[in-house]
Amino acid sequence: MKAVKTLTLGLALASGLSLLAQPKFDDVAQQAKEEVESAERELAQLRQEIAEKKVPISVRLTELESQVQEKRTEYDQVVSAAENREVGLGTLQERVDKRRDENIYLKNLMSSYIKQYGTRIHESEMQSQEDMINNAERILENNTATDDERFTAQIEVLQASIERIKNIVGGHKFPGTALGENDRAVEGEYVLVGPFAFFGGNDGTSVGFAQGRPNATYPLVRSDGLTPEVIAAITQVATTGEGTLPIDTTEGDAFKLAELEETVIEHALKGGTTIYIILPLAFCALMVAIFKLFEITSVKRPKSGALQQILDNLNAGKKQEALEIANSVSGPFGDLLVAGVEHHDEEKELLEEVLYERLLAAQPKLERFLAFIALTAGAAPLLGLLGTVTGMIKTFKLITVFGTGDAASLSSGISEALITTEYGLYVAIPSLLAQALLTRMAKGKLGEMEQASVAFVNGLSKKS
Repeated sequence: MKAVKTLTLGLALASGLSLLAQPKFDDVAQQAKEEVESAERELAQLRQEIAEKKVPISVRLTELESQVQEKRTEYDQVVSAAENREVGLGTLQERVDKRRDENIYLKNLMSSYIKQYGTRIHESEMQSQEDMINNAERILENNTATDDERFTAQIEVLQASIERIKNIVGGHKFPGTALGENDRAVEGEYVLVGPFAFFGGNDGTSVGFAQGRPNATYPLVRSDGLTPEVIAAITQVATTGEGTLPIDTTEGDAFKLAELEETVIEHALKGGTTIYIILPLAFCALMVAIFKLFEITSVKRPKSGALQQILDNLNAGKKQEALEIANSVSGPFGDLLVAGVEHHDEEKELLEEVLYERLLAAQPKLERFLAFIALTAGAAPLLGLLGTVTGMIKTFKLITVFGTGDAASLSSGISEALITTEYGLYVAIPSLLAQALLTRMAKGKLGEMEQASVAFVNGLSKKS
């Protein structure tokens, strides 16, 4: 409690001392006023300095902003130009790739055209264009040749083909060599008009259509079937370049068909050695068929009423009169009736046996040689097959020697293979039909004889 009092007394003393040391209020206010005025003067001076520096700074700021805008514009232009440059390079690359593809396509297309060009022009034109075509093909096959050399060769052939079209549309005449009679080389003038080719020889004889031939050096002059007026017209055009020309609407097919025309004998002889067996066999079968036809048709049945007369006489006991009527009938029917009259008084069973014996005796005569016709019908196709096999063997041998490129050398073996089969069927089918017809006719005659024998026996039994 004492301590508290001591503390309170100390605080009071300290407060009184601070009040004694405190300045006066007016002095403080005056000092504060002076400080405010000084601060206002400094503020005015700063404002004056700021105002003086604000205009240059604004001008500089405007200049800097303008420069920034210019730099930004330049930047945008540079970026845009770079982007456009990238787009332009891509477009140019695409164009380059496209032109390269077009170049490759045209190069391949023209190469294919050159390879086919020699096969599409007329054989007579090869004499003047063969070197150019071979040169172009040689350059195209040369792996070391440049593109310029390839295109130069291709364009040369292309220009020649265009020039050729212009020439043949209006007619084109040029010298050359052709094959005349006996495949003799003849110099003369060719005339090309569209797809038609004509030739007029300098010798005055080899005049006509110019036609290509496989494996031949020059075209062949064809004048088959041409009249003197037509030959004279071709000669005039080949000589003067003017005149009227005949037109082959078949474009040479008529001559080719004329070459294929041949006689039956020429066609048959192409069948090889087997045909020499088939043809004699066919001739023999034909002779036998004709002989059998006359033989079977010559067997005549009795006249109407003759059998009844014989039966009436026998039933009346007039055997001699009945025998005379039976002898008047010729052939197997007559033998049957004679035997029936001679044994009419025998037992019925015995009479039937006698008549059946005569029927059996007539059967071999009616059916003889028919087996030969049937044999021909069966053997002819086999012989044709044999010729086919031998012809194919011959063809394969020729292929081994000459290859498959020479069709003319293979035609003989193929002809032999097909013609023998053809003639084998030609012989077999008529032989089969003839054998069936003649067999049917023979059985018909035997049936008529059997019917007559039954009628004879029944007629006697009714009268008994």
